[in-house]
Amino acid sequence: MALLAAVALGFGIRSAGLASAYVDPFLHAHAQDEAVYGHAAASMVRTGQWLTPVFLHRLMLNKPPLLFWMGALSMRLLGVGPVVLRLTPILAGVFCCLLAFCWLRQSQSFAAAASGVVLLLSNAVFHSMARTFMTDILLTLLVTAAIFVLARDPRLERWRSVVFFGLSTGAAIMTKSAAGILPLLVFLIYFLLRPDARPQLQRLIAAAAIAALVAAPWHLYQLLVHRDWFLAEYVRFQLIGTGITAPSRYSSDSGVAFYLRTLFEMDPLLFLLACLAVPGLVAAWNRQRKETDARLLTAWSIGAFAVLLVFGTRVAYYLLPLIPALVLISVRFSPLFRGRWAAPACALLLCAFALKAWQADAPFGLDYESKTVPSAAALENYSRLRRANDLLIVAPDDDFYSSTLDLPKVRYVYPGTVDPAKTSGFFYTLGVNLSTDEFCHLAPLLPLYQQRLAAWGDPHPDAAGIIIAAQSSSDVPDLVHCSPNSDFFIPDELRDQAVQAGRSTHTAGPRANGRFFLLANNSQQRPADAHAAGAIIALAPKAELWRLRLSARLERDFRDHRP
Repeated sequence: MALLAAVALGFGIRSAGLASAYVDPFLHAHAQDEAVYGHAAASMVRTGQWLTPVFLHRLMLNKPPLLFWMGALSMRLLGVGPVVLRLTPILAGVFCCLLAFCWLRQSQSFAAAASGVVLLLSNAVFHSMARTFMTDILLTLLVTAAIFVLARDPRLERWRSVVFFGLSTGAAIMTKSAAGILPLLVFLIYFLLRPDARPQLQRLIAAAAIAALVAAPWHLYQLLVHRDWFLAEYVRFQLIGTGITAPSRYSSDSGVAFYLRTLFEMDPLLFLLACLAVPGLVAAWNRQRKETDARLLTAWSIGAFAVLLVFGTRVAYYLLPLIPALVLISVRFSPLFRGRWAAPACALLLCAFALKAWQADAPFGLDYESKTVPSAAALENYSRLRRANDLLIVAPDDDFYSSTLDLPKVRYVYPGTVDPAKTSGFFYTLGVNLSTDEFCHLAPLLPLYQQRLAAWGDPHPDAAGIIIAAQSSSDVPDLVHCSPNSDFFIPDELRDQAVQAGRSTHTAGPRANGRFFLLANNSQQRPADAHAAGAIIALAPKAELWRLRLSARLERDFRDHRP
């Protein structure tokens, strides 16, 4: 089963570009967090600073660092690269499948247990997230592991069960903050449903204490060392601002309606099988008062769905911790997976897996296609030039993919309103976010921003001006004019204004896929052994890429000498 899961999740992973996966099959939203988290993990490897994640020179405290640590450890041992980075989510997906198989194999046939694995692998969100370096698949593994312990030892009568449950819960908190308390919530719901099986109080306290021992040290360290930043980003911005109190940006439906509709459209087969298993689930409750699986899986489903409704933001991949519970219910309590029906049912699920892989673009599809974010090729070609200039990306469409390339300094220019999911108000106070005017007059303001950053525990001066919040696209010529030594990556519709503003300081490159580079005439080559801290993708220079600079030079000469 491990080999089957590894092949299903790892096939074609080398050709799947970073941040290119769809984390929501309906919104077609790319996994921009993969580039951000990957950058943080690579920075840990290169700088040796493992306690506090960093993104583009500024502290990043919106998530606990367990995923980053695991990605950094794998790259420290096996080398920095996208495939090595993704070993963590792939292995998390594999172990989820193994736990589901072991759970089902205790009471079902081999064919039925294998059906559970195939059903899990064929879920679009599980498949996508297990191939993407994001927190949700690791969280799902840890939640599944903690609840698996309860399935084997419902009263935590063995101390090893107490220890493992506590470790899994603490690790889940260290993966995705408040969402990691889901095992404890399931634990409480289960014993409300089955009061006769409550464990001794001392074992409950011990399990919670172990979870706290795992999760508390990092949180206390950040609270003591980076108090203001931790409270602003981790608590007020992430937990409250984009979590509990955030409005749904993508749907006006109620939480219940949104997730039920999403679950059905994302995996109609799993939804149908789970519904068909409900009578068997109810019968198990009525037939056996001490039956564990029925009550535990019910508690898991209730807890996972309740957590979904707490958070205002609604996206499909938030369903991931619920998926294993639905798979286990579908196979454990459905008559389709009993006796002689199990093998044919498994064969049909394999056919369904193949159909989903064939229909990759459907909401329920399994995407094995080679893809990248829109500007990946152009940015990769630019990185091969090894220029030492800052790069300002105007109206970026790369989902932070550029932050994983070997570029010395990247800044992002957002004409109009900056997406609130990408930033927070306190960044403006610290100078991480700047207006166009502030950026163009940064030199006199920089000491003030450095002082504020240092007071918040980030003394790195390059943290200033990572995001430039332009009022509109009309600010772009001003940015070009005041940045004679910076390179730009600009949409084609702004070409005339940008080229005119930089006519004496920059050279315009050819158009490519709706964008062009505006390269500063004053430039130096970076040393071959110099690498950006967060670089994951290292690209060797290619001689033919100098054609970009040559064609840009010819275009400028033509423009300057035409009558």
